[in-house]
Amino acid sequence: MTLDQFKEFVVFLHKKDYQIFNPQASKKQEGVFLIKKINPEKAILINQLPFYSWKKFFVPTKEKLFEFSCDCHDISCRIPENKSALLGINLIDLKAVVLYDQVFEKDPYYQRRRQNLLIIGHNLLPQISENLFEEKYEEDILEHLKFDIFLAQIDKNSFKVFSGSPLGQKILNGFGTDYEHIEFSGPVQEAGPDSRMVKIRDQMKNNFQAEIWQELGRRCIECGRCSFVCPTCFCFSCQDTTRLDQTVKRQRVWDSCYFDDFSEIAGGHRFLDTTAKKIHFWYYHKFARIPYQFSLLGCVGCGRCSQVCPAGINLAQVLNDITSSIITNKD
Repeated sequence: MTLDQFKEFVVFLHKKDYQIFNPQASKKQEGVFLIKKINPEKAILINQLPFYSWKKFFVPTKEKLFEFSCDCHDISCRIPENKSALLGINLIDLKAVVLYDQVFEKDPYYQRRRQNLLIIGHNLLPQISENLFEEKYEEDILEHLKFDIFLAQIDKNSFKVFSGSPLGQKILNGFGTDYEHIEFSGPVQEAGPDSRMVKIRDQMKNNFQAEIWQELGRRCIECGRCSFVCPTCFCFSCQDTTRLDQTVKRQRVWDSCYFDDFSEIAGGHRFLDTTAKKIHFWYYHKFARIPYQFSLLGCVGCGRCSQVCPAGINLAQVLNDITSSIITNKD
């Protein structure tokens, strides 16, 4: 596919009633890219990381689950049927989609929303990551990611096109371009789970390392920013509200383990009653619980959490401290 054909392809999607969402440069903050709904002629592929991830398209910040009136009359809750094309998801953020699909595998709200999303990825890696590609996309990376269409840029004016789903094949066949199909073969590569992930997971499960969490607990201000910018933080709370007409509505809302009421139970007891416990819980969830449950890291390595942390806590440094502790313990 040439660059001109790419532009024609975006117009083609728009004519198929897809709303196009694409990272665009912020008009207010230089160097910041935000995901916006665009007109086809503004579509671009960039090697910059969007400030916010694509999470809200898969797990909305606030979502109505159901509604009913005082006479127990159910009011149906329908997920919007608008079709959205998520254009330009880089390899780092594509890893999060694999996790979403597993975590919400049996969630009907997620599954219905997922059917209306067209995921178009690309290989222009943000500068925070090293080049993951060598020669064979399908063998090394793509067969372990979830996408509908993937555009691998060969040079400034051409792309190699891959499909990753029946929907992707249908779209590409309708547009009339050559492509190669890649079958998803599971989230874990043939070599098995990442060795560093296994070491960190085992260390966090078997060695509390209190000094690390106490120090981070003294620095963290419990703002929860890291949770909200993180592509793989999917915790939520359910909120019930009653209107004057006695209609009751239940919503699912993004939540954070840094907030006091996250771990509160009947009687007012909180399991996470110190900052050190909260930050340890956050890391344990990503680097021990999720790897144990799904054989995947609960982190894609995007670095957004470190960028927004007002206390200057750097995730990479924390992991290095854990890894160094592993080496020290072995000695």
